[in-house]
Order: sequence, then C-alpha cells, then structure tokens
Amino acid sequence: MSKRAIMFCFCAVASLMLISTACTPPPNDLMAAAEDTINQMEQNQIDKYAKAHYDLVTAELAKAKEHMAAEEYTEAKETAEKTIELAKAAGEEAAVQRQLMKVDVDKKLPEFMERWSEISSSIEGGRGRAARALAVEAKAFADSLTENLNELKGGEMWYELNTALDAANATADEFAEKAGG
Repeated sequence: MSKRAIMFCFCAVASLMLISTACTPPPNDLMAAAEDTINQMEQNQIDKYAKAHYDLVTAELAKAKEHMAAEEYTEAKETAEKTIELAKAAGEEAAVQRQLMKVDVDKKLPEFMERWSEISSSIEGGRGRAARALAVEAKAFADSLTENLNELKGGEMWYELNTALDAANATADEFAEKAGG
C-alpha cells in the first residue's frame, strides 16, 4: 500500500469516528437514572453507612454532568453507566456496614444501660436538695433517652442509634461527675 492510500484510510477512519461521535444522542434517560440512583442512595442512608463509596458515586455523576455540558455524549453515557455500577457496589457495602453497626449497637446498648443503672443508683443515694434536683434531672434524661432509643431501635436506625448512644454516654459522664463518681 502506498503512503497516499494509508493516509486516505487513516482520514476515512478518523472522519467516521468524528461522525459517529457527533451523531451520538445525549443519554438523557441514563443521566436521569444515575441521578435517581443518588436520590435512592440518600433515602437508603448509603451516604451514612458507606460514605466513601457514596462520595465516589456523586463524583462520578458530576463527571457525567460535565461531559453532558460539554456535549461529549459518549463519555457522558459511559460515566453515567459507571455511576450506576458504583452505586450498586455502594449499596452492597452499606448493607454490610449497616449490619456491623447493628452488631456494635447491640453490644453498646446493654453496656450503657448497665452503666446508667449504676450512675442512677449513685445519684438516688445522694442527700440534700442538690442531690434531689440532680435525681429529677437524671430521671427526665433517662425517660427521654429511653423513648428515643426505643424509637430508633424499633425503626432499625442503627447509625442514629449509635450516635445517640455516644451522646448519651457523654451525658452520663456529666451526671457521674455531678454525683461525685
């Protein structure tokens, strides 16, 4: 083959590639599906249980949007498809993390309740007006906390329950310090 024939073939292939890229329609349906996936991830709390994965998915969707804005529809389509694939992996990771969080909460909750019982007994054993006021405050805290923890546990909101237990432990520390122990 002559150099001229090779150049002609090269130009023809390049022209076909350019034409095929220019003729690619915008992947609007796929982009909508990718955006819907993000909304579903938020509703299923994947952003809480698998934050790093969620961040990857949202970054990939941002890339797809950039490609759409630049009218790079082939790249936008590929990136939107990758967004959906990453979202699936994020969902699987979130399910694992959710289960691990449940196990952690199932361990922490009885430990907290036992500790609170000891603190509460110490507070109730105090004498004087300040001790009685502290006991009333502790009872109000315990009643409110019990209702909140039961609601979270009933709703299987393990992330929120874990956060509530951490906050309750900090408050219990304050009560223990006020009670003198």
